[in-house]
Amino acid sequence: MNAEQPSDRPTLAGQNPQPTHDPDAAPADEESHGQEQEDVDNRAAVLQDLHNTSAAGSSRWSRLGAGLLSVLASPSVLVLASFITLRTLVVEARFIPTESMLPALQVDDRLLVDKLSYLFRTPERGEIVVFHSPYRFSPIGHGVSDPFRGQCALTALPGLARVFQHPKCDAYIKRVVALPGERVEVDPRGQVWINEERLREPYVDLTCDDLEPLCQQPLSAQVPPDHVLVLGDNRPNSQDGRFWGFLPRDQVIGRAWLRFWPLETSGPLPPAYGAGLSELGQPTP
Repeated sequence: MNAEQPSDRPTLAGQNPQPTHDPDAAPADEESHGQEQEDVDNRAAVLQDLHNTSAAGSSRWSRLGAGLLSVLASPSVLVLASFITLRTLVVEARFIPTESMLPALQVDDRLLVDKLSYLFRTPERGEIVVFHSPYRFSPIGHGVSDPFRGQCALTALPGLARVFQHPKCDAYIKRVVALPGERVEVDPRGQVWINEERLREPYVDLTCDDLEPLCQQPLSAQVPPDHVLVLGDNRPNSQDGRFWGFLPRDQVIGRAWLRFWPLETSGPLPPAYGAGLSELGQPTP
């Protein structure tokens, strides 16, 4: 018989018959493998693009960071940062613009102001203190507009004081004459009594007379807690606590410590009272 007879060989139990082989068809597993390889290649390309983009961004930020660091490390920036830090925390330079502290301080004297001492103690009688403008904390400042944010800091930079000046950015300099809790009286001549005892003031050369309107401002009050009374040594020419009241301690910038210009009078400022001398004199008659 020429016809091919089907095999009558039995298939073993559990044995899968062999698939029909088509020589023109690609094997199923090779096609799947090719698709997986293409997916892998695509993912690899995407990851490489992301890596390149990240590397470019990192490189750009690295360059920017290096440039910023070079600017911050430049001598001019370091000098400015050191100046601001020292001026804010430790010591600052000030000059005397008026005659209110004659004869102890002359116009255009240059001083160093110690900003650390009063962190550990209160101001003492006779000390010369620098403080914020009374336009900040006194009724005389009512109705005066506030400076814009950062304006007062700009006035502290060399050459900018006149450009950005503002009444509330000014600093004043006066001498402490009365302490918290003391009963103080200032007569029309500018003479001071503390708890009914005359205050010795060897630093005062000029007192007032009847023709000087700045002196016609007597004061009689008790100094509040955490306040002091400050007056100018040149009583006929000083706008001081007689006019705007007591100075809050938290408005004190620091203690005038050393005069560095002019050179012929440079050095630490002398104490108000010599050794062995009492601040207070005889009771008020």
